[in-house]
Amino acid sequence: MTAAEKPRTHKVGPHTMHVNRIQPTSANRMPLYVMCTPDRWGLRYSDEEKGALAYPVARDYAKEILQTLTTQVQWGEAYFGPPGRTPTLKLQWPLEPGNQIKNLSELLRPHIAKALTSPTAGFGIPWGAVPRSMGLYSPSADRPSGEQGAFTVNDWSLRLNVGMLKAMFGIKASEVAPESDAASRADQIEPLQILADTLYHEARHCQQWFWVYALVQQYPDNFPDTPNIAQWPTALASGGKQNNQVDQAQSVVTLAASQPIPTDPLALASLKRMAVGLYLYTLNIWRYNKAGVHYPPFIRTTRELDEEIRRARAHAIDLLQHVGVGGTPIDVDAMVAEPSRCYCDYTARPWENDAFFCGETATAYWKSTVDPHRALDIHESDQCSRAYELADAHQKKLTRLADAAGARTSDSSSGESQ
Repeated sequence: MTAAEKPRTHKVGPHTMHVNRIQPTSANRMPLYVMCTPDRWGLRYSDEEKGALAYPVARDYAKEILQTLTTQVQWGEAYFGPPGRTPTLKLQWPLEPGNQIKNLSELLRPHIAKALTSPTAGFGIPWGAVPRSMGLYSPSADRPSGEQGAFTVNDWSLRLNVGMLKAMFGIKASEVAPESDAASRADQIEPLQILADTLYHEARHCQQWFWVYALVQQYPDNFPDTPNIAQWPTALASGGKQNNQVDQAQSVVTLAASQPIPTDPLALASLKRMAVGLYLYTLNIWRYNKAGVHYPPFIRTTRELDEEIRRARAHAIDLLQHVGVGGTPIDVDAMVAEPSRCYCDYTARPWENDAFFCGETATAYWKSTVDPHRALDIHESDQCSRAYELADAHQKKLTRLADAAGARTSDSSSGESQ
């Protein structure tokens, strides 16, 4: 192999990895680069249990939060606990912002905190990084339409929209399906399943951001063309007025800078991919903010910000768009566009695809627990979320249509010239 043919490498944590090369393998077959295998860490960790794939953190979370939401809470007239048992919390609609929402939040918190800090696979976050501001909010005009929940990195808060629970309060006591009627019961408590799914999804964002913060601060050599990325966490946590939430956001940055990072190469590749995508996404928001350009402490002018975006975009294209034969390329410009051109662009973001996968996995365990006769419909370990696969299929369809239109135009031009 000549020097010119020498494969390119890039740093991933403490490891040096080869960049995917578009050429046959030693078996003379074209390589396949699976998009989502590296994301198997933390809330998404999977292993083999009795010869079958299992996601132990998601499984335990789903079963435990299902038990809490059905046996400890009465939703208006509807109580799904065993006969003769008294619920801990009785709620009425609309949920008032005081004790009702607070008490429900306190029931949810231990379950997601346990999942977030689970040492399984080595990627549980420290207790100091579990959001102190975690709870529920009532629907309002100042929240995005259709939002079910959000993790906000700037103040390290996790909030869920209680609007998704409204249907629970329309069930009469006489209408509550018994456990023996699993299908009807599953339909009735579907709003609770959506709540559990959304909470797990948003918590995954919290876990993603913590380890991304750790990677960019502890391994700046992973990002040689964008060294400012090491200052990015501090810039994100420094915005807005000082309060307890922002104080935690800043303390999390400090905590992540010294928290030992597990050295699993695939997990680190997952984190690097998210870091590169999220950094470009943040820069794009700063540059095209409706309120005006935002300059972080490490950038002073629009020209400097544009240059930083150019460098970050080039890195994202190299890592996310040029993925090799058989991989699933990401259109990085569509990835960072706000608002998204379509739902498929939103779900194609590596961090969203990963979070959707986590929520879907928790939902699969929830459904199989409610109905033991239902097959456990979990993803294969190297599979992307359903939302991502639909986005990828949509993009491939658009490409085929564009190619077909180009071919027709070419044929038409050839006919005119004859």
